[in-house]
Amino acid sequence: MQAIRHTLFWILALPITWILASCSKAPERPEGLLFRYNESTAITSLDPVFARDQAHIWVSKQLFSTLVETDSSLIIQPGVAVEWESDTSGLHWRFLLRRDVYFHDDPCFGESIRRKLTAYDVAYTLNRLRDSQTASPGAWVLDPVDRVYVLDSFELAVDLIRPDATILGRLAMPYCGVVPQEAIAAYGDGFSAHPVGSGPFYFKAWARNEKLVLRRNTRYFEFDDEGRRLPYLEAVSIRFVPDRQAAFLEFLKGNLDMVSGVDPSYKDQLFDKQGGLQAKWQSVYRLQKSPFLNTEFIGLRAQRPDPAFLGDVRVRQALNWALDREAMMRYLKNNIGVPGYGGLIPIGLDGHLSFEDARSANEAPWRYDLAKAKQLILESGILEHQPLDPIVIHTTASYRDICEYVQNAWSELGLPVEVDVMPSAAFREDKAQGRLGVYRASWIADYPDAENYLMLFESSFQAPYGPNASMFSDSIYDSWVAAVRDTRGEDRTRAIQEADAKLKREARLVPLFYDESVRVFGNEWTGISSHPMNVLDLRRARKKTQD
Repeated sequence: MQAIRHTLFWILALPITWILASCSKAPERPEGLLFRYNESTAITSLDPVFARDQAHIWVSKQLFSTLVETDSSLIIQPGVAVEWESDTSGLHWRFLLRRDVYFHDDPCFGESIRRKLTAYDVAYTLNRLRDSQTASPGAWVLDPVDRVYVLDSFELAVDLIRPDATILGRLAMPYCGVVPQEAIAAYGDGFSAHPVGSGPFYFKAWARNEKLVLRRNTRYFEFDDEGRRLPYLEAVSIRFVPDRQAAFLEFLKGNLDMVSGVDPSYKDQLFDKQGGLQAKWQSVYRLQKSPFLNTEFIGLRAQRPDPAFLGDVRVRQALNWALDREAMMRYLKNNIGVPGYGGLIPIGLDGHLSFEDARSANEAPWRYDLAKAKQLILESGILEHQPLDPIVIHTTASYRDICEYVQNAWSELGLPVEVDVMPSAAFREDKAQGRLGVYRASWIADYPDAENYLMLFESSFQAPYGPNASMFSDSIYDSWVAAVRDTRGEDRTRAIQEADAKLKREARLVPLFYDESVRVFGNEWTGISSHPMNVLDLRRARKKTQD
């Protein structure tokens, strides 16, 4: 039986144009209807409540719909909901749903195998996400929500505990992808390998750690401006090649349609030192580069600092002054991204201060100043207590080069520094549990608001109950974050800046860089827009030769 399943999978995974050509009843369609990309990080679940990282988010975006979504300008757009409004208090929200959204055909719906999506499904989905028995890492998304209830079949109400300016952005997150109760009842835990959604593509086949195939949802509810039903693609094929250099070679051979991100194994083969495509590739490939709401940083545990001397603010500040971020970006990132001169809030969000604005505000942007760093170390007196416990930077293989660069920089201060390269799963688990004293981290915006970043250091979100892996706890900081939630306009911007400035002044993290998203496609591909949160939207993906 296993051999039969394997054979069937590879038959299903054959190029879609070949399948269509061999089927006499299938209408002729233009070539280029299969989009192929590689995911070097393993996918473990197709259930949207576990879409906690980019690999899972990209797949969830294809399979599931949400109430609302954000466009490339971070403006909230309709999803399953076509209209929404709140009362003057901001506590009561009403959503009017589309009446033409259907779930993917599935036996869980009985003989008809199809069913229309209703407000009952959205209410079930959001309450399932909140349920502690679901054990979703995204349950915190609905922390501002008091209750969710149905007004009628296509009208939903969401009541909040407090007014929250981020609520629409939260509801646009993949965690909130709408699922039918019948599928959860029918498949239980198996839903993670048998997803049923209402997105532009439906699940077809999955050979774990090899390939995942999605097919076009022919009843998807969206149309383009010319009245053609989306998506244009017939299928999406996702490979799982963990070696990024091997995946890059597959791209060069034409076996993949996109390469994303900047990896040490191929960056100098593809990009020049200014972050553009090398001249030899410009006639073949197209570079898509845009601002990315992602801050890369080194996290420092505040409770039980390890080593203990990291409890001294002077030492933490010295670690920041000792790092030549501009050289790091030039040599390791081909200048793709902006050196992390400030706090946690990335470029593009309200509250972020530019380098010049930070200097004008007397916030002293981080820059390379080894003499100042050494002076702070001398003032701390820690070198008088030898031998010192080493600073161990925990990371995964993908970031070894950056962490080794940081290691060399900090060693110039006379400090013992080691790099511990961990398996990805073990690293994620230990960081989520607050076990790591020093760790490489990044935060891609879940929703486009600075509050999403500030919560990383909020007391109520300390690990293991939230994303505060640093275990930082400070009542003044918490009061600023509370003000961010409770205020509007200039007062809100000031609260964001005060909270972020406190993190920077106390050197509660070592910002590395504010990222840019980078994708490279064959020149024939069009319709895949960039997005500040690096969302992969394939609804309008097509080749230029398509009619």
